[in-house]
Amino acid sequence: MRLALGVPLRNQAALSNLLQELYEPASPNFRHYLTSSEFNSRFAPTEKEYESVVDFARSNHFTLLKRHSNRMVLDVSASAGDVEKAFGLTLKTFHDVKTSHDFFAPDSEPVLPPGGIILDVCGLTDVSRPKPMLADDSQSSLAATLLPRSGSGAGGSFLGNDFRAAYLPGVNLRGTGESLALVEFDGFYANDIATYESLASITNVPLATVLLDGFNGMPSPDRRQQNIEVSLDIELALALAPGLSSVIVYEAGPSGIPNDILNRIASDNLARQVSCSWAWTGGPSDTTDQIFQQMAAQGQSFYCASGDTGAYTAGQVDNASLPNAPSDSPYITIVGGTTLTTSGPGGTWQSETVWNRGGGVASSGGVSSYYDIPQWQQGVSMNADGVSATKRNIPDVAMVADGVFVSCLNGTNTITGGTSCAAPLWASFNALLNQQLLASNLPPVGFMNPRLYPLAGRGDYSSLFHDVTSGDNTNPGSPFKYAAAAGFDLCTGLGSPDGAALINTLTLPQDNLVLSPSGGFVASGLQGGPFNTTSQSISLTNSGQSALGWVATSASSWLSVSSASGVIPPNSAGTMFSVTLNTNASQLTHGTNFGLVYVTNLNSGNVQFIRFTLQILQRLVQNGGFEQNGLISWIKSGNPSYISVLQNSSYTHTGSFGLQAGPSSSIGYLSQIIPVSVSNYYLVSFWLDNPASGTPNSFTCLWNDAPLFAISNSPVFAWTNIQRIVTASTNLGILKFGFRNDNAYFGMDDVSVTPFLPPSLHITLQSNSARIISWNTIPGLTYQPQYKDTITQTNWLNIGGNLSSTNSTLQILDNSVVSPQRFYRVQVMP
Repeated sequence: MRLALGVPLRNQAALSNLLQELYEPASPNFRHYLTSSEFNSRFAPTEKEYESVVDFARSNHFTLLKRHSNRMVLDVSASAGDVEKAFGLTLKTFHDVKTSHDFFAPDSEPVLPPGGIILDVCGLTDVSRPKPMLADDSQSSLAATLLPRSGSGAGGSFLGNDFRAAYLPGVNLRGTGESLALVEFDGFYANDIATYESLASITNVPLATVLLDGFNGMPSPDRRQQNIEVSLDIELALALAPGLSSVIVYEAGPSGIPNDILNRIASDNLARQVSCSWAWTGGPSDTTDQIFQQMAAQGQSFYCASGDTGAYTAGQVDNASLPNAPSDSPYITIVGGTTLTTSGPGGTWQSETVWNRGGGVASSGGVSSYYDIPQWQQGVSMNADGVSATKRNIPDVAMVADGVFVSCLNGTNTITGGTSCAAPLWASFNALLNQQLLASNLPPVGFMNPRLYPLAGRGDYSSLFHDVTSGDNTNPGSPFKYAAAAGFDLCTGLGSPDGAALINTLTLPQDNLVLSPSGGFVASGLQGGPFNTTSQSISLTNSGQSALGWVATSASSWLSVSSASGVIPPNSAGTMFSVTLNTNASQLTHGTNFGLVYVTNLNSGNVQFIRFTLQILQRLVQNGGFEQNGLISWIKSGNPSYISVLQNSSYTHTGSFGLQAGPSSSIGYLSQIIPVSVSNYYLVSFWLDNPASGTPNSFTCLWNDAPLFAISNSPVFAWTNIQRIVTASTNLGILKFGFRNDNAYFGMDDVSVTPFLPPSLHITLQSNSARIISWNTIPGLTYQPQYKDTITQTNWLNIGGNLSSTNSTLQILDNSVVSPQRFYRVQVMP
């Protein structure tokens, strides 16, 4: 057996922070990409860590096949028996009735060695070899009958310049100076590529082949679809970018391991754009995601076909037994498919609809069950059916996937389709963009999604993308989902590129319009309000040499913008506008809502966005304000005397009613069972007063019988808010209050238990290496910011003293930075 052992990166938190800075226009690190060696020195596993994996392999009688330069993957071979012993599993043979072939697979997940030295293991099953995202070639005759028949190839199929004429009218860019890498699991015939180049009048573009995992490069004679895929990928890359300096074809063969190819492309770092039209089983992989993160850190753009089976049902995207990986990774751009109509051979774009042949062959899309929604997808107007506000949505974009001519199979021409067509077209479009960026002395675009999604909120969105609003990707397993819609949808994402306009917009340099803060507030409250914060002021600075016009617009119905336009003099600061929660916020239901405010530089046309978060908390305590029939929902125990509800008295904090509690001689209790979720954090809050003097007295608050707050023989005090954070150990929590006041009464009101929103740090770098750390807060809680210079440092060090919050945000200046890296956290104090 041949296996690829994944090894965890170092400094993962620092890498995540770097990636955010690399793709944040306001950051000093914006597009300051790393070289492969720089990435290795900062994030790759150390030699010692890598050798511990080598030692594990050798101790289990594995043969070392290949060491990778970034030490993220180790290739080994071993007998099945040694694999079983090493990973505590049993390999069994199964028969697939549907495909009539046998395969081996483990009976359980592998038991990885202690210490976290191995992330995951690839190669433990051959249930499915990597599969091309290509529509069944047996249906090509059907495709020919369904074509718009407006291309210049056989049967009206699209060939060569048809793609440039449709998507890039008037664009002279050809990809000069750019290399494009392809992920492949089979070989190709050089004469097929030469035939296509001749038919399409393309000057010979150098092809470089990198062979991996023992593959000899010869196409497999019994794998028709696979050979068509490799030829198709190369030819479509050339069709849209016929001036490429090279196409690098990374081939691992039918039994190749995906992470071996991906890791080699990242380690080589020879191509700024990469296309993959294949998928494999196994579900999400931490090692694969690490490789994609390295590519993003190096400024490489990765495009992957979304699939050809139509709408994904719940959990299907991440099903480890289906060949769908890596089609929902949040570190790459996922490409869906369309059916394109042009004005004729070599003609202009006329229309696009969702590619759907019927019978379960259509552009795939859906919602991840594994990955949370990425920051760049949050707040974008997503009103289409099925789109999630909390999980990763796919695809991101689309391009033609129907009626495409391909020269393949050592002298055969055919018409095919699939999202396999769309992925290399987007990668070659990326090459044209990078050519123009280079000509403008700007760095490459890198991971495209953080740049694309903010464009969806612009008023000129329809001039940048072909918004596909007709068709669907329904299939027999999901006959009602999904339909195309205006804006983003789960069929074609944001749509296909509208040539020069999109390239020119993406070429705009870093903006002279600087926003502070660049992050919006994080607000929370019960449905209907009130919310712990309602507004935020944004300061604008013009760092340029000429006056700058600007306008701010809200993309969310629950956010309003005031003083939303103006002109800033050269090299000036201090212009401000406000973002405020409006009445629509009180209509939102339980859950987390993301909103965006777009700020447009009217001089350059560049758009920046500020993300706001509003968490509508679930009302877990019933009758916490004692407004509903006295003590309904509460349970009395102990000494119940003198525990009652009074109207409009000194024992009322808000509303019309409040609790008066003063049992004498012994303690009386009031409790309620709260529905919670295991391991989640919750904020217990209540208001307490002691309006009359007298002792003895005592008060206690307990969560699952553990004390949270207690006082005894207390003097008079006014209404005071008590807040404590608790963790749920079961699905039910018991909130309990104990009262004794022999000579008078305590007052209690406004009791609540709400999910706790942890602090979300935002770090702004200053020119003198100082850093401003800001975070969302809950009024009344106390916070302590802390740091480490290395993640292995034993103790966290305080930055200043405790800070008590009186509104929704706090910030502190860290001007003691000496180390080139620093890790931050905020501790919520008891």
